[in-house]
Amino acid sequence: MGTSGKNPGSRRGLVPTWVDSPTPGAPPATSVAPAQPPRPGTPGNPSSPSPQTPSPAGPASQPTSPRPALPPATAGGSLSSARGDFTRGVSSGGGGGGGGRGIRRGSGKFVRALGGARAATRAMGPSVRTATGLGALASDFAQQGAAEALRPFNLERLAGAPAVDVFVALTNVLCQDGGTIDEAIARDAMIQTIADISSQIDVPFEALPAPVLEAVFLGTISRSIETKIFSELGTNALRFPTDAAAVRRIETTLHDFVQGSVRDAFTTQGQSVAALPPADIDRFVTSIYQRTFELLQSFEDEE
Repeated sequence: MGTSGKNPGSRRGLVPTWVDSPTPGAPPATSVAPAQPPRPGTPGNPSSPSPQTPSPAGPASQPTSPRPALPPATAGGSLSSARGDFTRGVSSGGGGGGGGRGIRRGSGKFVRALGGARAATRAMGPSVRTATGLGALASDFAQQGAAEALRPFNLERLAGAPAVDVFVALTNVLCQDGGTIDEAIARDAMIQTIADISSQIDVPFEALPAPVLEAVFLGTISRSIETKIFSELGTNALRFPTDAAAVRRIETTLHDFVQGSVRDAFTTQGQSVAALPPADIDRFVTSIYQRTFELLQSFEDEE
């Protein structure tokens, strides 16, 4: 459940997105492909903002828009309490009883420390964009076929290729290697999901059943959230058991907990991603993340 980089964990929630950037304030690297490419017939975003002409009455040189200030400590909260519960859950070996309860409580307090479900969803920006790209793929696949679904990613030539090869290529488009910790989380979530269902995608991409595409979509959301929790609460905070079986049990406990919450959040939407119109996919994905975090937070006071 590792990511492509190591993260010492945030000391507070609600950290502005530019904090993780190696060059704050700089525009994104042009080599990184957008998570959700423009759809055919839809104008893309301009590559750079229009220059602004300084007001004659103003000073000769005016600064650009300032970076957003760090939020006050009261906006989120310390992660120490979340780490404490999570650590106690791990020390108990995960699984049922106190171990599982500690992991659930720690996860709920983690959402609280970030500032609640909305703030936690905003903190998952790269993962939300990756899931939105997969949602668009599933929608186009159902309504227009494999080649058209892959066309926005410039992969239409792979419509008849093995599905696993297509998903690897999609990973490289939606979330390229390198970048911030949160971008690494999005990439690892998709890679782990592909590994999880490798036996189901041993067919040509164009022959994939709709439920398998939905499984990739929901699996990527689940894996991104659980990896985010481990990244924030686990690194330099936990002393995992040396028993490999206990480690697997801890990972399984968190995975099942998050996966069940994502499934519940998806079910409450009352819609299939394949049936959604393109304009609704971003809202749909954001709603799933937010509802999932609400469900996780509800366990922070579990007895």
